[in-house]
Amino acid sequence: MKNQMKRKISLRIGMAVLAGAVAAGCSTTPSPAKLTRELLVLSKEEAYARGEALIAKKKRDLGRQYLRFVAENYANDPIGKQAALKLADSYFEEGNALGYLEAQARYKDFRSRYPSHPRTDYALFRMAQCADRQAEHPERDQTNTRLAASSYREVLQLYPGSPYAEEARTRFQAMRNLLAEHEFRVGNHYYKRKLLRAATSRYEFLVKYFPEYSKLDQVLYEVGVTYKKLGRTEDGVTSWQRLKSDFPSSPWVKKLPPDLPLPSHEVPNTTSAGF
Repeated sequence: MKNQMKRKISLRIGMAVLAGAVAAGCSTTPSPAKLTRELLVLSKEEAYARGEALIAKKKRDLGRQYLRFVAENYANDPIGKQAALKLADSYFEEGNALGYLEAQARYKDFRSRYPSHPRTDYALFRMAQCADRQAEHPERDQTNTRLAASSYREVLQLYPGSPYAEEARTRFQAMRNLLAEHEFRVGNHYYKRKLLRAATSRYEFLVKYFPEYSKLDQVLYEVGVTYKKLGRTEDGVTSWQRLKSDFPSSPWVKKLPPDLPLPSHEVPNTTSAGF
């Protein structure tokens, strides 16, 4: 039984070493046979320590082979789980698109394999950061922004006491503001092309789902203008009334018609109590 187990581990080591050698271009990596022999005599703690030290020296390709060995051969051991996270971190720390993509997949796999692990909040937070750091300019596709926002929200919902909750909340709001800015710019793009219904749809979505948007006063003004041009005068007046009521000091209030009717709840009661 021991010999069979040893053969299985040896096979796993060989496959891991081969994969690592291909990834590293075989330039600075020891020969597969030499590395396999070394891994067979190292304890799991020694292999982990060596992998961690190599990664700290920026020798990531070689260090990952030691961590991968620990993560794959001791998957149910605490140090194997720790190695899986460290392996994901090594890709995250590359700071490029390919690194974030690989890291995100590994953090996701960690959460799937070990849903009750005490560091699942960390894995989820890192997943959010991977998407966050690939978020695009507001005029471009917002797939990563949406993914980051949903992951940060999940951190806040599932782990409100997490040490990562405060930063998750800050970045969640930043991602929402970026999504709101995207909707605003798309709406303006349609407005400039005189596609008023499409513009209105974007503005309405923005007002409904992003009430905390930093430029909401401007949105309320512009959606009012768009409503008026579409013949939806009453809706336009309602939007402007909200602008005047919610943002009385906004510069956009100065652009409103001077004869703008008061909101219904502010209309003076002209009925005398004596009649």
